[in-house]
Amino acid sequence: MSIKLFFHTFTTMKLSIIVPIYNVEKTLKRCVDSILRQRLDNYELLLIDDGSPDNSGAMADKMADNNRIKVYHKANGGLSDARNYGLDRATGDYITFVDSDDEIAQNTFPKLLEILHEHPEYDILEYSVKQIKKNKNVLFDPGEHVYQNATDWLKNKGLQHCWMCNKIFKRKLFENTRFPIHIKRFEDMWMMGELLIKNPTIATTSHGMYLYYENENGLVATTPSYSGLLKEQINLINKVGIDTRKAEWHHLYMDMFNIQLYVYMQTGDILLPRQWVRPRIYNDIQGLIKSLALDVFGLRLSCKIFKLLMKRR
Repeated sequence: MSIKLFFHTFTTMKLSIIVPIYNVEKTLKRCVDSILRQRLDNYELLLIDDGSPDNSGAMADKMADNNRIKVYHKANGGLSDARNYGLDRATGDYITFVDSDDEIAQNTFPKLLEILHEHPEYDILEYSVKQIKKNKNVLFDPGEHVYQNATDWLKNKGLQHCWMCNKIFKRKLFENTRFPIHIKRFEDMWMMGELLIKNPTIATTSHGMYLYYENENGLVATTPSYSGLLKEQINLINKVGIDTRKAEWHHLYMDMFNIQLYVYMQTGDILLPRQWVRPRIYNDIQGLIKSLALDVFGLRLSCKIFKLLMKRR
């Protein structure tokens, strides 16, 4: 391919960036500025004002231009509804989502689009996340991998990072697929399940970074609903058709078992189906003890023992 044709093809790849807005007048400018610093040649930024009662909508209107930044105002319907509103109006070849209190590190999108141009077979490209907390920052780096199907990605701990924010998607993945407006938490995991059953090719990279700011007043910062999380994880693996009774999926079952322990502490419910797990599948002592306890005592008694130990801490 000639250099001229390469750059023509690269610049014609259009990225739609969907940013739902609700009560973010303190962070919206920071978010949008980080996107504008990406120096993209062909993109559209869709700011979806989800009936915000603060000054966010007016701020977005001042940022709008006729070509790149498009602002839409709608009645409040929640995060999923706002994302769907953006999807219905997006015209790009690729879609990405940015929460309006977060940022994109400089030069992230140009590099990711370069990768997608070089590998048009990638349906989803996942990149790094830095979670910025009050006391410390936590970095998630997925590394450089290519997964030919959903199960390969899930085998590499994909269930633990089913976020929509740190990924670029081919727009065609969302054909006849929208976020669930009836789910107010863990909608990302629900949607990832819907996309994974389409068996996409998923690539991951250490290039670029999504800056996720922990919102102390937000929904995620409140007492976590472990029950909701575990239910959506079980729902996802059922959609994809994973049988955790098989030895290759014992690690995945144990990851869900860790959440089941906290579900039992909160509600006393057992949501995870009982099954045998091959002992000593962990290299760390804590995981080894949990797998042995599950094998020796079973699911419910292991949860009871964990709850008792946590009360004594």
